[in-house]
Amino acid sequence: MLAGNPARNLLVLPLNVAAILPTELEAARPIVWEELEIYLRAQGKELKTLSLEAARRLWVASIQEARAADARAGYDEAARVMVGKLSRYAAFDAVIAPSLFVRKARIAGRSASWDGVERPLEIEAAERLPADFPLEGVAPGASLHAVVLDPQGNKLEEETVGLELLVGVRVIRKRGWSTEEAPSADGATLEFTPRTEAFASREHLREGIARALAGFLPPPARAGD
Repeated sequence: MLAGNPARNLLVLPLNVAAILPTELEAARPIVWEELEIYLRAQGKELKTLSLEAARRLWVASIQEARAADARAGYDEAARVMVGKLSRYAAFDAVIAPSLFVRKARIAGRSASWDGVERPLEIEAAERLPADFPLEGVAPGASLHAVVLDPQGNKLEEETVGLELLVGVRVIRKRGWSTEEAPSADGATLEFTPRTEAFASREHLREGIARALAGFLPPPARAGD
């Protein structure tokens, strides 16, 4: 029995084979892929993959074949066809299909929550806000969606877990609001600003990967557990 799961040979598809990767997540692709490989290899897994171009062509062909048999065929049916095609060229114990998506994170107070995680807001000029300043709204957050399939293409697990907020918040003083005045809720406005290093925390990525795959590959026990 290997760590977490006896499956040894895993075929990991490139990120977003079945869905176009949002432009704002392009920079995250190599970082997330690297952490995914590190996490799986740390559990003693042998990894195989294929290029995004080859995987995308295979996926499109699989959708077409599945819908030729059933016009209402969706992801599950196309995945079975694709795994069948892959099994002609490689042996594996399971297939992992990861994807990155932009999701809506609900802001409440000084943090935002979505897909099972809560992340603190990065607030520029936070000193301009009173402690009770109402922060509410929706912000874009990145999430990892992972599907695990057995060698016959049957779904073993599907999970979506939040990774990182893609924006921070900037406080802007309204015209006529003096820096000598105490800040008030009607004296400032807020705007979203892109986070240039949104994926700098590898710890958050590892947490998201572990949670997304936990049903198939339980995380290794930590020292002292």
